[in-house]
Amino acid sequence: MHLAILGAVSLSILYTLIYPWVYRSQLAHYIMFGVASPLIVGLIGAFAWRVQVLARSLRVHGKLNVSGEFRGRSIRLQGVLMGVIALTATTLATSILPGLLYLNVKLTVAAVDYMLVAIFYVRPEVNLYADFDRALHDIRMPFNIKDVIEGRVDASQVSMGVSRLSELDRYETLSLDACVEIGACEESCPATVAGRPLSPRVLVRKLAMLKGTTGPGSNPLDVVSDDELWACTTCGACTYNCPVGVRHVDIIIDLRRRLVELGRLDQKKSNLLLNLSQYGNTMGTPNYGRHEWLRELGVKTVEENPNFQYLLWVGCMGSFDSRAREIVKALIEVLREAGLLDEIAVLGDEETCCGDPARRLGEEGRFQEIALRNIELFRKYGVRRIITICPHGYNTFKNDYAKVDPWMRGVEVYHHVEFLRGLVEKGVVKVSMGNIVFTIHDPCYLARYNGVVEPQRVLISRIGKLREVRYHGAQTFCCGAGGANYWYDVPEERRISHIRLGQLMETGAQAIVTLCPFCNAMLNDAARVKGVEGKVKVIDIAEVIRAHLRS
Repeated sequence: MHLAILGAVSLSILYTLIYPWVYRSQLAHYIMFGVASPLIVGLIGAFAWRVQVLARSLRVHGKLNVSGEFRGRSIRLQGVLMGVIALTATTLATSILPGLLYLNVKLTVAAVDYMLVAIFYVRPEVNLYADFDRALHDIRMPFNIKDVIEGRVDASQVSMGVSRLSELDRYETLSLDACVEIGACEESCPATVAGRPLSPRVLVRKLAMLKGTTGPGSNPLDVVSDDELWACTTCGACTYNCPVGVRHVDIIIDLRRRLVELGRLDQKKSNLLLNLSQYGNTMGTPNYGRHEWLRELGVKTVEENPNFQYLLWVGCMGSFDSRAREIVKALIEVLREAGLLDEIAVLGDEETCCGDPARRLGEEGRFQEIALRNIELFRKYGVRRIITICPHGYNTFKNDYAKVDPWMRGVEVYHHVEFLRGLVEKGVVKVSMGNIVFTIHDPCYLARYNGVVEPQRVLISRIGKLREVRYHGAQTFCCGAGGANYWYDVPEERRISHIRLGQLMETGAQAIVTLCPFCNAMLNDAARVKGVEGKVKVIDIAEVIRAHLRS
């Protein structure tokens, strides 16, 4: 839509500048007509899209019970933007069809159009260009705990959360200015689809309306409810699909940090943080003997195998959850088949949580403490390569840790699907072709955050037939576990995992391939609750490879 408007305005200005030449050349006029016609069609489509967005936003406003003032401002803004689209289409049409309107009327329409475009579309485009290179995973780190420990920053001056909009980073405040209620965030948001009390569009616009106010009522938490913030799964679909680069997730995490700072946590969220403090894992299980069960599979610790090449990060789910353990076992059996078991080692009792749940929940201090401890372990044992079955650990090690300590940039991080693809393509592991129909559920933190979408498809193409679900790859739909949602509940009309399972089952596939222990758990639970366990299998990519190994 923005490209159609930008192209139409640019073309009409160009046409005005070169009009004398076009007027004398019939061929040039035909060329301009050919270029302009698709843009006009695009603008008509954009207008129809905005009508749908307005209708959907009115429904969302009713569900979220937003104030009358907000509804009025939203309707006025969307009405103006629909007017801009109509005026832009009219301006371009009158440029290529000179007789359509009188010259003075045409100039008036064009002047009003260009003025409104400048008022309402310049800031969104500025925000887009300003944040164009900012990766989805690159969220603000409000402080670096190393600076506090080493005395470069006074601990009393450290604040995790945001109590005023002025405390947001500039790129976040630009996002507030940029939002023009396009609605792409809302359409792709699993929380909104599931009937949770969150619309990314509404949240950002409420904060934008708050901007510039002072005194009572200027606190962001005065206009955004706790449940709105906890409803987010941090899947990133909102930011990924926003045409003007609004950073919804960054703002939500900053506000969550404030809730943590204020202690506004229910029992389940408090228990999660308590488990991290007491046990070093999210499962509330004593960490002693965490990897003893791996000894039976021939896996050694880093101390027992000092010449290891790859650290296998098992993770909290892989270490303690019985279903996730089966995924780890499958991976180890494939590695044994490849003759690589001696190159693998685990941390044993020294492995704790990677810290992702703490950070996404908003406990930045706890996350950085965990990260520093793990980085010290990596240094101690000379870790240079890490394999993990969990996209959250993958993203944390690959992206978040490097901001805590730049040393981590020298550590290679592999999700197990990337590693398995390499083994299969090199012929180290051989697989057989079957007749099973698969569909793939792409984890948000693997596909959308890190762009890992090809390895799983390459592997499945060598084993069976792939039927893509509508929302796949970087446009995947969340399972509902991200953003620490796995450990707590929020009000909702439908479970996100049930929605996603329904989408996947629409493909008619016999097996759903997962690449994350949390996704696997959520979808298996959804299949059990909905009574469809016998109709479809939910299996990890490592289990698929193990089942199709050939000598």
